[in-house]
Amino acid sequence: MPQKYLNETGLIVFEVYCKTKNEQLIHCQTIPERRVSTDRASEIIKHIVDERLETVEYSRSCSDISKELSDCIKTAVKKLLNDRYKLVCYVAIGQLKDSVVNCSSRTIWSPSSDTFTEYIYKNRSLFAVCILFAVYKE
Repeated sequence: MPQKYLNETGLIVFEVYCKTKNEQLIHCQTIPERRVSTDRASEIIKHIVDERLETVEYSRSCSDISKELSDCIKTAVKKLLNDRYKLVCYVAIGQLKDSVVNCSSRTIWSPSSDTFTEYIYKNRSLFAVCILFAVYKE
C-alpha cells in the first residue's frame, strides 16, 4: 500500500511505492477538490438531448445538430465543475433504419479523478449516442 502525503493546500499527493528493499518509486498526482457528479451530468445530458431531439426527423441537418448538442452539453455541465476539468463531448446521430454502429475510444485515464457518462437516445427515425468525458488537468 502506498504512503500518501499532501502539500499545504491539500492538492498535491505524493505516493511512495516500494519497488525493492532499497529503492523507492515516487509518483506525483494532483487530486481534485471535488469530483464530477456523473449522476447530475447524466440528468443534464438527458434533459438537453430529449428536449432537442424530441421532434427531429433524421436528415442531413443532424450533423449540425450533433455539434450544437455537444457544445450545449459542455456548457451546461461546465457550470458544475471547477476550471481544472477538461470536458470532451462526443455526440453521434444516425438513422435508425437498419443501422449498426460501433463506437470506441482510448485514452490515458486516472480513475481517482477522471470520469465519463453516457446517454443513448432513440425516436422513430434516429438514434443519438452522447458520451461526456471529464478529464482532470494537472
